[in-house]
Amino acid sequence: MNMRVGFVVDATCDLPDECLERYGVRILPNVLELGSRTWIDERDPEQTMMLYRRFISDRSVEARVNAASTAEIRDIFLQELVLDYDRVLVISAAAEFSDMHAHATEASYAILQEYRERRDEAERVGSFALRVLDSRSFGAGEGVVLCRALQLLDEAGRGFDKIRLTLRDELDRVRCLFVPGDPWYLRRRGVDGAGGGIGRGDYLLASVAGLKPVVELARGRRRLVARPRGFEAACARVMHEARRAIARGLGTPTLVLSFGGDPRVIRQMDAYQELEAAAIGAHLDLHLAVMSAGAGARLGPGTFSLAWLESL
Repeated sequence: MNMRVGFVVDATCDLPDECLERYGVRILPNVLELGSRTWIDERDPEQTMMLYRRFISDRSVEARVNAASTAEIRDIFLQELVLDYDRVLVISAAAEFSDMHAHATEASYAILQEYRERRDEAERVGSFALRVLDSRSFGAGEGVVLCRALQLLDEAGRGFDKIRLTLRDELDRVRCLFVPGDPWYLRRRGVDGAGGGIGRGDYLLASVAGLKPVVELARGRRRLVARPRGFEAACARVMHEARRAIARGLGTPTLVLSFGGDPRVIRQMDAYQELEAAAIGAHLDLHLAVMSAGAGARLGPGTFSLAWLESL
């Protein structure tokens, strides 16, 4: 009997919907509170763009991003995953930035006694196992981890535990860079929703002098790596770094990009077209997605992000 392996991500994983659907990747929702209204964020493209236009772009709207509760995730596990798969790996946003990892881990323990009865009722033979992996990244970086998992699944002789352990060992090589469209969001809310994504001095330089911060997220930590003048120059700097990584060789043949708005803004940039040409020349997949509403609420509309896996 062939073992059925499935992957689950939370809604902050930035990959195009057609990619997630092609591989049957399940999404754990976030609960997005914008002002007095509450939305379930499941990466629905139309809803995401509506939220950017009507709510996320309004600084006066209070925003909170909450992971689905342990009970809600438990129900998803029991109602769907234990019947559809024999092994499931949940890839979450970094635990430093989201409660999804903690909630999914608690839910995985909660189903240990119940999943057997559920599978017996459906006449599903064989054992079931579910593991939760902290991606130590966010958004596009989380997307890179998922792409690597899918690549490992396609490789002959890779069992479920081998895939999980290989991913775990490679997480420190995931590099994610992002440029805020409006640094106010990064200063007031930040990746974790608690604010302080950049210091007061860097915020003033960005606001007054137009020096846009380029922030690196790696190993679950963030740091400021550059301050080009202007948003397009900052995006070009990030894409230049990606081209250099391509020249060195990547750990997986994929780059993931996301933008807090219409992706055509990025596609029209000369730097993107140069990156696209480099990716085609190196036979790489280039995935450009709309940044999740949850990430956009924290980082702000117009934020650009790019991630890849460094080679050894």
